[in-house]
Amino acid sequence: MGSLRKSKERSLLIGLVLTLLLSVIILRLFWVQTVNSDEWQAEALKNWVKNEKLKPKRGTIYDRTKEQLAWEEDAYYFVAAPKKVKDKKKTARLLAPILGIDEKVLLQKLQQKKDSVDLRDGSKFKFPSEVYDKVMELRKKKEIEGIYGYQTTKRKYSGNEAAHVLGFLRIDDKPAGGVESTYDKWLRGKEGYIRYIGAQNGMMITDEPEKNRPPVNGKDLVLTLDTRIQHQVELELDEAIKSYQAKGGTAIVADPKTGEILAMVSRPSFDPNNYAATIDDENRQNRAVESQFEPGSTFKIVTLAAAIEEGIFNPDATFQSGSIQVEDRTIRDWNNGRGWGTITYREGVEKSSNVAFVKLGQQLGAGRLVEYINKFGFGDITQKFGKKTGIDLPAEGRGYFFGRSPYPSELASTAFGQGISVTPIQQVAAVSAIANGGIWYKPHVMKEIWEPGLKKRIQTNQPKGRRIIRPETAKQVRELLRGVVKSGTGMQAELLGYGVAGKTGTAQKPDPNGRGYLEGKYVVSFVGFAPYDDPEVVIYVAIDEPSSEYGSVSGGEVAAPVARDILKKTLQIRAVQPSKQMAESIK
Repeated sequence: MGSLRKSKERSLLIGLVLTLLLSVIILRLFWVQTVNSDEWQAEALKNWVKNEKLKPKRGTIYDRTKEQLAWEEDAYYFVAAPKKVKDKKKTARLLAPILGIDEKVLLQKLQQKKDSVDLRDGSKFKFPSEVYDKVMELRKKKEIEGIYGYQTTKRKYSGNEAAHVLGFLRIDDKPAGGVESTYDKWLRGKEGYIRYIGAQNGMMITDEPEKNRPPVNGKDLVLTLDTRIQHQVELELDEAIKSYQAKGGTAIVADPKTGEILAMVSRPSFDPNNYAATIDDENRQNRAVESQFEPGSTFKIVTLAAAIEEGIFNPDATFQSGSIQVEDRTIRDWNNGRGWGTITYREGVEKSSNVAFVKLGQQLGAGRLVEYINKFGFGDITQKFGKKTGIDLPAEGRGYFFGRSPYPSELASTAFGQGISVTPIQQVAAVSAIANGGIWYKPHVMKEIWEPGLKKRIQTNQPKGRRIIRPETAKQVRELLRGVVKSGTGMQAELLGYGVAGKTGTAQKPDPNGRGYLEGKYVVSFVGFAPYDDPEVVIYVAIDEPSSEYGSVSGGEVAAPVARDILKKTLQIRAVQPSKQMAESIK
C-alpha cells in the first residue's frame, strides 16, 4: 500500500508541475499576443518586410543618323554561398574557363568565411546570357552547388571607336569620362523601389506591395557625331601614326556653321567594353580637348585675321625674309633662317614665314594682338591660364600663357604660335569662325535629348555664337589660306574639285625639364576647311612625335595628306559635290 501511495503522490506532483508549466506558457503567450504584441510584431516585420531598389534602364546613346553607340543589354552576375560549396577546388576549376576568371582567384573567394561573396575580378562581373546558361547547366547536373545567378543589365558599346567622346561605366555603374559623365543626370534615370511582406526566400506573401514606385528610365542621347565620318577618321589617323611610328595623335572634324563635332579621335585609345584591361595613364586622356601644346604656325591664322580686321595687312607689300632681331633674340624663318629674299606678305603667308608674322604682330601692337587672341576664344595671354571653349566633354584644357604682360620678344613669338600652349578644340573653334564668316561658335557633341526609345524629342542643343570679325575679313583670310594649299606649305592637302584652304604647323616640343626645346621632337599639324569659298567642314589633324626615319616630319608632309583623305570621305558623306570650275582652276 505504501508504494502505491508514493506512486500516486509522484504522479500528482508531476501533474502539478506540468500544469504549472502549461499555465506559465499560456500566460506568456497571452502576454506576447496582447500586452507585448506590438513590440514582437515590429520585430517580426523586420524579417518579413522586404525593401528592394528598382534600377532604371540607362538611356541609349546614338549618333546623328540614329545608329546606336551605347546601350543596355541583359546580363547576369554570380554570387557564391561558400558554406554550401562542398568541393571548392572542383567548383573553381569548372567555373574559371566559363567566367574567364583565374582559378586561384575563384578558389580564394570560395574559401572565405562569409555567407555570400560576389564572383568578380576587376571589370569581370557582369556576364552575357550564354555564360549564365553554362553555369546553370553545371548546377542542373549537380556538378557545382552554392552558386547563384541574378539578372541585371550591362552597358554595351558598339566598339572602341569614339571611346573618349563616349566614356564608359565603371564596375559600380558610375560614369567615367565622355558624355556618359557630362550627361549622366539625363542618362541614368531615377531609381524606384518596392516594399512588401515576403517570406524568407523573398517571395511576396501579399497580393499587392505596400509601397511601389516604378523606376524612371533614362533619356536617350543623340550626338552630333557621324559614325561614317568617325570611322574614316580613326582609320586614317591610325594609319598615319603607324606609318610614322608616332607617339600619338588627334583629329577633329566639325561643322563650322553650328559648332557641331562630326568626328573626334584621340590616340592612343582604349576599349570601353573592356576598360579595366585596356585603359592606362597614356590612353585615358582625350587629346582633342585635354592636351595643351604650342600650336606653331597654325596659330598664325589669328594674327593674320587681326591684321586684316585692323586694316594693316597689305598682301602686296614686301619685306625681307630670313630673320629678324627682337631685343636680344634673333627670330628666323623655318628654313634655317635662309628665307626667300624680299617677298610680299601674301607670299609670306603661303610660305609660313615667321618673320612676316612677327612684323604683323609688331604693327598690331601688344594691346590689339592680345585682344584678338582673346576674341578668338583662347583667353587673355597676360593671364597664366587660357579660356575653355565650354565643349560638353569633361577635363577640358585651358592653355598656358605668360601670367603677365609679355616682353616684346615673347609677343613676337606669340604672333607665329610659339611660347604659348593651346588645345586642339580651341584651334578648331577659332578656325571655324574664319570658315563661317566671322562667328565664333561654342563646340558641342550633344545634338538632341529624347524620351526613351526615341519616342519624343525633349531638347535640342542650339548653336551659341558671337561675331568676332567682319565677314569681309573672314573672306580675305579664307582666300589667303587657299593660297597656302594651292601653292604653299599645304599643297599635300589639296583635293581635286573642292578647293581646300588651311595652314600647316610644325611645332617643336618644349623641354619639360628646363628651358628650350627637345631636339627632333615635334607636333605636326594641319587645320583647314573645304570648300574654301563656302566651307562645309573644318578639319584638324595633329601627329605627336612622328619619326624622321622616312623623311620630312613637317605639318605639310605628314598631317596635310591625312587631312586631305579625311576631307575627301567627309565631303562625300555630307553630299558636297565637287566643283568643275574648281577642278579646272587647279589645272
